[in-house]
Amino acid sequence: MSIYQLNYLFRCVQPAIRLCVALMLCGLISGCTMFGDRSSDFAAWKPPWSKKSATDNPSIDGIRGPMQRVMQTALWKKKKDSTFIEPALGAREFKLANEKFQAKEYKAAEKEFKAIVKKYKNDPIREDAQFMVAESQFAQKKYSWAQDGYDQLLIDFPSTRHLDQTTKRLFHIARYWLQEPSIVTGNDIQQVNLEDPGSETPEIPSDGKQRESRWALVPNFFDRTRPVFDTENRALEALKSIWLHDPTGPLADDSLMLTASYYLKKGRYMDADRTFSLLREEYPKSPHLKDAFMLGTHVKLMSYQGPQYDSTVLNDAGELKETTLRLFPESERARLKEELKKIEKAKAKRDWETVQYWMRRGKPKSAAIYCNLLIEKYPTSSFANEARELLSELGEENTNHLWANYATPKKMVQQQPEPKRSLVPSLPSFGNTPPTPSKSTRAPATNQELEPPARLRLDELEEPIRRIPIEEDSKPAKIKL
Repeated sequence: MSIYQLNYLFRCVQPAIRLCVALMLCGLISGCTMFGDRSSDFAAWKPPWSKKSATDNPSIDGIRGPMQRVMQTALWKKKKDSTFIEPALGAREFKLANEKFQAKEYKAAEKEFKAIVKKYKNDPIREDAQFMVAESQFAQKKYSWAQDGYDQLLIDFPSTRHLDQTTKRLFHIARYWLQEPSIVTGNDIQQVNLEDPGSETPEIPSDGKQRESRWALVPNFFDRTRPVFDTENRALEALKSIWLHDPTGPLADDSLMLTASYYLKKGRYMDADRTFSLLREEYPKSPHLKDAFMLGTHVKLMSYQGPQYDSTVLNDAGELKETTLRLFPESERARLKEELKKIEKAKAKRDWETVQYWMRRGKPKSAAIYCNLLIEKYPTSSFANEARELLSELGEENTNHLWANYATPKKMVQQQPEPKRSLVPSLPSFGNTPPTPSKSTRAPATNQELEPPARLRLDELEEPIRRIPIEEDSKPAKIKL
């Protein structure tokens, strides 16, 4: 076949290819529109780019408290067992459908319960029928449809008498879709490396279970127990429905802890921080409270990106660790104290980076101000000693505007021995003459040396403040003038 014939064949086939692509796009757009409707039978096919569900805009209308729900259930049982009233509308159809459900004919029962929901829209029997629709789907392991059925029940009847069973089913579905995840505890995590933030991520010990990775955009056409798209986010949506519609229930704090653990394992530290904060604030009696504090400080520090960025997470993490020490004195005190020292060191390093910034800009007076701030806030850090030496190198012309000159001279002055003191010191109030300070001689300062200011000398000794001893630490980088 010649090149001319190939070109002619390609020109003939090209319009057909364009037509096929256009038809595929039209089908995809119409399919997305259909999948986005949560009320349709194709709600389980909802892709991740479709519109949000009704549970994303919650409302407190019609919600009752725990005692109101208990009384409502008791009255309903009393009315149901009573023989002095006429049977409710749809009771006969509901009984026949329930018999099929008990006989494990779940598909036929689901069809009849749906007919009852459609026929008796404004009658009390609709609540029970809607619940049984979801139960029939759950029994068939059609978990995507069952989740939508339970959500529809919670939307139509926020304080439904089937709330406890509904939340248990949603929790089971979420755990199944997340492949039976384990909750992360405070003892499982490692300390965050604040010397080089972001260089490494602390590993979380594995529970030994083999889990297959699932992509959100890869469709599932064979396993009907899972949604077609985005299984993991559908599981998080089920957990959200639990603590959103039953905040005082027994599974509310468990669902929050499971959600935060998922975010932590996936590296979504901002989402994990918000979830742990909600758990600490709303459930102070939860058994997960201690882990929420321990892991809350961890995810805050994992959000820290270095001294060039905002230090709010450092301050919040430090306050949270101090609160943990007060609330849980039996916890790992040595570890928490060590992490507090690392946080203080990271704060000092941030201030030292600010000093270096002003030195690079050629602003020695501004650098001297931040040196003073660093020394006052973190006097025992290695960066404070570097700041003292930098102040001595800057000279008096760059430090005379400071409220306190913390400079350490390069060459220490000669020191005199301490004078002898009497047992009863002379006080100004006991005599007519004021006490005379002891005299000491000082070596004359040359032009190259910086004379220490008088406010840094010890009382009556005129001895300058020396370098403060600290623990073994890495020496920070010096600034070349």
